[in-house]
Amino acid sequence: MNQYLESFCDIFAEAIERYRFDVSATDEDTIVLAQKTYQLKFVMWREAVEVSFCELKTDNGVLVYNVRDFIITQMKDEDRVIPENAVQPGWSDVYKRNICSLYHFSNALKHRLPSMLKGQMDWLELYEKSEWYREPKYENRCI
Repeated sequence: MNQYLESFCDIFAEAIERYRFDVSATDEDTIVLAQKTYQLKFVMWREAVEVSFCELKTDNGVLVYNVRDFIITQMKDEDRVIPENAVQPGWSDVYKRNICSLYHFSNALKHRLPSMLKGQMDWLELYEKSEWYREPKYENRCI
């Protein structure tokens, strides 16, 4: 079972409801917000949370854009504000760090890149011009 799923659903509750995402934990470390034509994939590693925008190309394939660093460069100080009770005593340092990162990404997507949450591609031109741009990879669809 994915230890982040419950917290993730709380953190992204507004986006999940607003954009009617299907939420799936594909393994112990990965959670996907899915729509018919796109997905946002979050992988919680020991060192960081990775974020990918996945554009569905076929029934089984997606074009994956690694957008973590791009989103971080779009963040403002107010996106790094999290609720006081966001981190609970007794949690491991890794878990605490990843929960804080999920709050940051949720805020940045909501305030700076809502088009990404909507599945629109108008952010792509800015991403392609950024120093964090990486060629997208074609992968098998995970859900």
